[in-house]
Amino acid sequence: MLLCYARLVVQESRRCVVSVTTEAQFISSSSSTSSDVNSISSCGSKSHPWRLEAAAGQRINISLLDFTAVSMSAADRARDRVTCRQYGYVLEKWNKRNVSVCAGGGAELRQSHVYISHSNNVHIVQTPSRSTTSDNEQSFLIRVEGKTDNEQRRKFLVKLEG
Repeated sequence: MLLCYARLVVQESRRCVVSVTTEAQFISSSSSTSSDVNSISSCGSKSHPWRLEAAAGQRINISLLDFTAVSMSAADRARDRVTCRQYGYVLEKWNKRNVSVCAGGGAELRQSHVYISHSNNVHIVQTPSRSTTSDNEQSFLIRVEGKTDNEQRRKFLVKLEG
C-alpha cells in the first residue's frame, strides 16, 4: 500500500530554518544527498543543521517516514532487524545527548516516532548515506509538526478515561 502525503516539503534556504506549525511539514532526504550532507554550506550538515523553530509554548514532534527498506535485499533487511539505519540525529539544548533519527532495529514500520521536544527549538543533522541498498540511496522524509501542551494533556486524559 502506497500512501501519498500531499503536504509541504521544506525547501532548502540559506538559513536552514524551518518555521514549525501545527500543520505537518517534511524534510526530504533529497534535500541533502549523501555527497551534499558533507558539504559545508548544505542544510542538514553538521555545520549547517536544520533549525526547527516553533511558536513559544509549542513542542516539536518529529517522525521518520522510511522508504529505503523497500529497495533492500532480503539479506540486508535481515541484518537491518538488529541494527539502526541512522539518517541523522536531533539536538536540543535541554537534552544533553543526541537522539538518533533511526529506522530498522526490528521495526518493520514505514513511519516511526523519533522525538518530541521539550522546547520550541531543535536542530536536525542528517548523516551521510551508509546505505547497503544496491543504488546506495537513502529515501526518507522527516515529518515535523508543532504540538501545544494542551493537545498533549487532552490525549493523556482521553487515554486515562478510555
